[in-house]
Amino acid sequence: MTDILKTLAVDVHCDQCGDFTVGADVVAESQRLLAEGCPGSAHECPPTLLATLLPQAALESLESAWSALEGAARSPVERVTIEESPHVSTRLAGPLEPRTRWEDDGGSVSIGPRSV
Repeated sequence: MTDILKTLAVDVHCDQCGDFTVGADVVAESQRLLAEGCPGSAHECPPTLLATLLPQAALESLESAWSALEGAARSPVERVTIEESPHVSTRLAGPLEPRTRWEDDGGSVSIGPRSV
């Protein structure tokens, strides 16, 4: 059985930590820790933050649906997997820096338009 939550990632913006990605399995674990009364570590983003990133009921529904899908697969299906799709960020990490040349251009320096 595939742990579906290990295949999901959540991109998060934090004003203190910066942008980061956390697995849905970490969110679910934080929810479990809080439910058991554990406050978590003071050296990491606290479970009280991580547990709020995704609704617990939605995570549980996803796990249940995935389990049902895997269980319903019939021959000749050997297993059901999730293929990782390319992750393309639409956010810039910071301001663009002007460059005089591209790093992979073989060292050539672009020359502006010429007049004849």
